[in-house]
Amino acid sequence: MSWVGVEMNNKGLHNPLGIARLCAKLEEKLAAAGYSVELSSDFFLLDKTKQELRQAKVGPMHDAEVCDFSNERAFWMRLVDDKGHTVGTQAYRCDYVDTSLADWLPNYMIGVYMRRAEVMMPSHPKPPRGSISWRLRGRLVYEGELWLAPSAKGKNVFDSFTRLGMLLCIVKWNPDAIYALTSEKMANHGHLIRIGFSNIERGTLRWEWASKDVEPVEYLAVVERNGLEQTIEEMLVTRVESLPDQIRMPQ
Repeated sequence: MSWVGVEMNNKGLHNPLGIARLCAKLEEKLAAAGYSVELSSDFFLLDKTKQELRQAKVGPMHDAEVCDFSNERAFWMRLVDDKGHTVGTQAYRCDYVDTSLADWLPNYMIGVYMRRAEVMMPSHPKPPRGSISWRLRGRLVYEGELWLAPSAKGKNVFDSFTRLGMLLCIVKWNPDAIYALTSEKMANHGHLIRIGFSNIERGTLRWEWASKDVEPVEYLAVVERNGLEQTIEEMLVTRVESLPDQIRMPQ
C-alpha cells in the first residue's frame, strides 16, 4: 500500500516533552558508558554493515532491494564505541495496515521472501483465534535487526539503546503499536520486556517451510499505544540506575 495519502491516526502524544527529555537522558547515559548513536535511512548501508559484522544478509523486511523505504518509512540505528567500531544495530519500518496485522503480516512476509527467491510456506492459514494480531491495525512499526556485540558492555547499554529506538519511533511516527518477531529463546530470556514490549505470544506465524534462520514457530512481541504512553510515564519516574548492570543477547 502506498504511504502517500494514507489516512493516519490523529491522536496526539500525551507527554511529548517527557519523551524529548527521555531521549536526551538515554543518549547521555550511552555517552557516559563510552558509546554514541547514529541514525540512518540508508538500508543498503545496513545490509553492508551486517554482512561485514555478522556475515549475514539483512532480513527481507529491512532489505532495500525488495522493499520501498521512501517518504521516511524506515530508519536504523548504529551503536558506536569510543574506537569508532559498530557494536550494535536495530532497525524500524512503519506500515499502514487497514485490515489487521493477522491478515497483512503473513502475506507480506511471504511476498518479500519470494522477491529474494526464498520460499516461505505457512503451516496454518491464519494466526490462532484470540491472537492480539487480529485487533492490531493502523500505523504499525516493525522492529528488527537487533544486535549487540559481546564487547558492548556497560551499565544499562542494552536498555538505553533499545528504549531510545522505541522512543524515536514514537517521535517520528506516533504509531498505534510497535511489534517484533522473535525466537523462543529470545522470548524466554526476558529481553523483550526490558525493551518495552508488554504482550508476547507464541505462534502468530507458523511455517511448514521456512527460510534459513527462521524458526517454524515465531513469537510476536507487541506494545500498543496505551502501553507506549505508560512506558514513557514509568521511565520518567524510575531511576534507570536501579536496573541490572548487564544483559547477554542470545547467540
